[in-house]
Amino acid sequence: MSALDRRMDTRNSVLSYSVEDRPGIARLIVDQQHPFFFDHPLDHVPGLLLLEGAVQAAQNCAQEPCYVSAVHAEFIRYAFFDEPILLDTCSEERHGRRQCWVTLTQNGKLCARIEVVLTRQLGLFRRPKLEKVDLARALPPCPGAPLNKLRPENVLITTPQFSDEQIEARLLPISDACLFADTTQTVHPLYLLEAFMQVQRYLNATQDGDKRMRDILTGVSIEMTAPMSDLSDGVFLRGAREFASIGRGRLSRSAWLYAAQRPVAKCSIQTARLETRKRKPVQSAPQSAQGENT
Repeated sequence: MSALDRRMDTRNSVLSYSVEDRPGIARLIVDQQHPFFFDHPLDHVPGLLLLEGAVQAAQNCAQEPCYVSAVHAEFIRYAFFDEPILLDTCSEERHGRRQCWVTLTQNGKLCARIEVVLTRQLGLFRRPKLEKVDLARALPPCPGAPLNKLRPENVLITTPQFSDEQIEARLLPISDACLFADTTQTVHPLYLLEAFMQVQRYLNATQDGDKRMRDILTGVSIEMTAPMSDLSDGVFLRGAREFASIGRGRLSRSAWLYAAQRPVAKCSIQTARLETRKRKPVQSAPQSAQGENT
C-alpha cells in the first residue's frame, strides 16, 4: 500500500469502478447502514462521505509511500440518494507532492470540488494505537446530542470549554469501536477534521443567540504539518469562538490541533449565512373599510 493513511476495513471502502463509466471515473458507494457516516437519519449524502470518496480517489493515484497532507473542499450543492454520484480525478506531481483534483457530480450537476494533496513520507510510522476505551473511566466525552451523534463511540471529543474569544476541546483516545478510526499506519486526516466539525456542531447547538443551524456549509479544509502515528501524546483543539466575515455573506472559522504542545494540523470551515426576510407588520385597515367588510 502506498498511502500510509489508507483504510483497511472493507466497510470503509466507498468507491466502485464500473465498466459502464469511462476509465478513471468512480462511483461513490452510499451505504446508509454505515455506523459512522449515517450515525443518524439524513435527507442527503453527508459531506464527510463526499470527502472520504475524494481522499480514496486521490490515494488510488499514489505511487510511493505518502500521506494525505491537505484536503480543501468546496461544496456546491447537496447530493441525494436517488442518482449515482460520480468522481472524476486528475493529478500531477509538484515539488515532491502529488496534487489531486476531484470533482463530484450527480445527474450531470456539480456537487463538490475537492483538492487532496499527497506528500511523500520517507520515515516509518507505528500503526495508530487503538484502545478499547472505557468511556466511563476515560476523559469524559461530550454528550452526543449537540454533536448530532447517536452512537457514543462516534463522539470524538470532550465537552468543549469556552473563553470570551476561544473554544478548546480534547480529542478522546482512539477506540476500535469507532469504524471511522480505521486506517493503516497513521491517523486519518478526516478523523481529525471530523473532531473539528464536532466542535463546530457544539457551537451551533449551544452558543448564545439563535440555536439552530443558520448557515449552509460551503467548504472545509485541513492542512497537516506532519502525519500522526497515534493520539497518545494528548491531542487538543483550540480555535476561534466566533465566525470571521470573508465577504459577500460568507463566514469562516478555524482551529489548530496540538499534540505534545506542537501544532500538527489546521482546520477551517466556511459557511454562507442564510438571510431570513422579515415579514412586514400587518397594518390595521381604516375604520370605514372595516365597517364595509363586516
